Amino acid sequence: MTIEPTRDLARWAVGTITRRPCLRVLACLGLAVMVLGVAGCDDGDLPPDITKKAVSIDEVPEALRAAARKTIPGVDFKEAWQNLDGKGKLHSFEIRGQQNSNGKIREVRVAPTGEILESE
Repeated sequence: MTIEPTRDLARWAVGTITRRPCLRVLACLGLAVMVLGVAGCDDGDLPPDITKKAVSIDEVPEALRAAARKTIPGVDFKEAWQNLDGKGKLHSFEIRGQQNSNGKIREVRVAPTGEILESE
């Protein structure tokens, strides 16, 4: 009895060998996109060596909360962070809340002097 390879099996074996490099390239490209996407999700707008520390909104001085409300009216600010420099000195506060009219999340970064550094 003689066993001969079938034509379909031979094509499958050749196709697998030729497809594997393409799959490897696609997997590497997918991994690269994921890594770059995650790396891009940081606070790139903050100065270097700044760390964030979550604080209660009540810990933010009233004058700074008032400056944030004046900058973006109609926002119910409920979350806050202290931005600290490398030595632990207060750089600014970030205050976040939801806009009452459309539900959009808005943020304001306020310096300890009351100056608005950024708003979105």
